[in-house]
Amino acid sequence: MTSGVDKKQGVSRRGFLMGAAGTGLAAGMGFPAIRPSRAAAGRVVYATWGGSWEVAIKKAWFEPFTKATGIEVVAVQDNTYGKFQSMVESGSTEWDVVETNPDFQFIGAERGLLEPLDFSIIDKSKIMPGDNFVTDYSVPQVLWSRLMAYNTKALNNKVPEDYKALFDLDGFPGKRAFYTNPNSGAFEAALLADGVPPDQLYPLDIDRALEKWSEIRDQISFYETNAQAQQYISDGQAALSVMPDGRALAAVKDGSPVAIQYNQSIMTWSSMVVPKGAKNRDNAMKFLAYVLSPEAQAAIANEYTYGPVVPDAFKLISPERANILSGGPQQQGKFIMANEKWWAENLEEASERLTEWRLM
Repeated sequence: MTSGVDKKQGVSRRGFLMGAAGTGLAAGMGFPAIRPSRAAAGRVVYATWGGSWEVAIKKAWFEPFTKATGIEVVAVQDNTYGKFQSMVESGSTEWDVVETNPDFQFIGAERGLLEPLDFSIIDKSKIMPGDNFVTDYSVPQVLWSRLMAYNTKALNNKVPEDYKALFDLDGFPGKRAFYTNPNSGAFEAALLADGVPPDQLYPLDIDRALEKWSEIRDQISFYETNAQAQQYISDGQAALSVMPDGRALAAVKDGSPVAIQYNQSIMTWSSMVVPKGAKNRDNAMKFLAYVLSPEAQAAIANEYTYGPVVPDAFKLISPERANILSGGPQQQGKFIMANEKWWAENLEEASERLTEWRLM
């Protein structure tokens, strides 16, 4: 098992791009032509969250990548952190690429569980800038946001312009739905409503956030899953919520009386990493290079309501579609990028503090 990158055995990005194309589709994606030998090309085992997301990435990423390179992509589920650590530490790594929350790009690296990425193959120059967005061990996958959604019927079409509305029970009556996990954007929302400037949010003042929450304690309904958040805001059990943009958009698409406020939305991302000891490490690097092309980023953005991490992808997305995606035109100048490194270092304490607050 290598602890670094053997460039003699590796394939340069230029070499990969020149050798990775061939089919009509691949040519359309900017990859030059080859006729890949599938048996020789090998495979990539990709650990995913599954569900409708897996269906989307198979169509947007797996199938075109295999067509372009001959490398088979095999999807597996159950990508828990515990299983990740167990298989790496036992020397029996089964996965080659794993999609994770961004906290794991720091936690996994600190625990020695991740393979360094080969940026001679993976072009990170096109990825949008941002602190900790790219590390030696991870690249961002897609963008998504935690933001304020509201039930227009419950609020009689009154529009909440910012997070102060969450704590204004007279102006915006009704329940508020917050996630049971603290890294949901609701701590940030409380601090912004309490006057903390966006550029001074981190490190988060947990005491101050919970004190702000105490103003509306009796009007908070906690949701356990994002599906539950969508239900609460759709049927009016909650008048306002801090929730993922994908679920809010799904509620709007379903015809529910739901609208979205993009002001001060907390934008974040999902990450992709390669476990230490991955059996198909070189193919994993090629796959990550492919996924981070503008074409592949545009393809997934057209399949699923996540924003591309490569800004050039927006040139390949219709204005109507771009306008609902994280990082799109409607969010420019309005979003705040989450400090996921802070969350990785403080999630345990924040979770304990939230539990204590709920039991008071």
